[in-house]
Amino acid sequence: GMVSFLDTPGHAAFTAMRARGAQCTDIVILVVAADDGVMPQTKEAVEHARSAGVPIVVAINKMDKEEADPDRIKNELSALEVIPEDWGGDVQFVPVSAHTGMGIDDLLEAVLLQAEILELEASPDAAAKGVVVESSLERGRGSVATVLVQNGTLRQGDMVVAGSFFGKVRAMTDEAGRQVKEAGPSIPVEILGLNGTPDAGDEFFAVADEKKAKELAEFRQTREREQRLQRQQAAKLENMFENMGKDEVKTLNVVLKTDVRGSLEAITKALQDLGNDEVQVKIVSSGVGGIAETDVSLAMATNAVIFGFNVRADTASKRLVEQEGLDLRYYSIIYNLIDDVKAALTGMLKPEFREDIVGIADVRDVFRSPKFGQVAGCMVTEGTVYRNKPIRVLRDNVVIFEGELESLRRFKDDVAEVRNGMECGIGVKGYDVKVGDQIEVFDRVRVERQLESTGA
Repeated sequence: GMVSFLDTPGHAAFTAMRARGAQCTDIVILVVAADDGVMPQTKEAVEHARSAGVPIVVAINKMDKEEADPDRIKNELSALEVIPEDWGGDVQFVPVSAHTGMGIDDLLEAVLLQAEILELEASPDAAAKGVVVESSLERGRGSVATVLVQNGTLRQGDMVVAGSFFGKVRAMTDEAGRQVKEAGPSIPVEILGLNGTPDAGDEFFAVADEKKAKELAEFRQTREREQRLQRQQAAKLENMFENMGKDEVKTLNVVLKTDVRGSLEAITKALQDLGNDEVQVKIVSSGVGGIAETDVSLAMATNAVIFGFNVRADTASKRLVEQEGLDLRYYSIIYNLIDDVKAALTGMLKPEFREDIVGIADVRDVFRSPKFGQVAGCMVTEGTVYRNKPIRVLRDNVVIFEGELESLRRFKDDVAEVRNGMECGIGVKGYDVKVGDQIEVFDRVRVERQLESTGA
């Protein structure tokens, strides 16, 4: 039989993609680095596989490294109830090295053995059905969908429904970009001819004629629209109650356009996880395809920044952006986009200040000067005492006064600072100190606040 592999990224931003991968497959290969161990994304992938009811084969990668520790991986995964066969469980663990190629044949054998146990079968003679892996809008080609045939055979000229869209398959290409006329079970192909871009994870199937396809697509569109309205209404109510009795949250509005659905989902999820009770990101509009005038108009109306991920604005849109002085940014790496948004949100946070103690002086004697009033004879015991920095007076390790210095002298000279181990005369403005008190000098340092993700 034919085996097709769907590779999903391991980064935390790609949760939706991993969930979809588990739903689309018959067997999940869980790749864990032998030198890293189980990461949060590993646990998440196990949960996705469980919720989809899909068996797991574990590939312990990077076995060529000296620090590789397969027993540690087995222990950590066992804690997640993924028990190796040699420990009495039912999960195959295969040591591999993508670098040297070691164990790859064993991994393929493990997958085929699992397929035999599951008795996976498909009929090439049935009407085609399967799942949408990815979709995009391409200039000159229109809507392009990558689909995985799970049963039957998909042929050029077939009428198909994919999600809430439909169309006749005008052309098909395989993973190498070659034109093909048909695709059987477990074969991924790119198809052209749909009247829109279905969501990744949507089911597709071939139907008898265009009339039937249109009816099904319209029914799905209506149902989808109703569900979306319900979600929006619920969200409005939630927001209303969440914001009651709170200070206004600063919001960064975003218009997001991407090249493919997978990117859209990953970026949307990552942006939604940013923010806290002071600042947040609101995606006012998002979609697949180039940046159009309607996107720019919406950004104008909502005071939003426009992000294009592997897409560009057309000439009219660029002109409008320049006229209105909007913020339009292009990206090709998801992490750069997220980092920029984090920086923007961090700038919206109220500043925080940290206090650093820079010097301490012990009061050894107190006397009065006709010229300076009360003066404390002190010994600097830590750091440096500065004339122009704020101070606190401590008595028995308790702060009893906070203020500033009136004077700082060494012998008969006014000085700007006195270092550790030196004696000096200190006049505290507006307060009389006593022998045994400590004078603590501190700095207020502005701290750049870091935005914590609300995601796990």
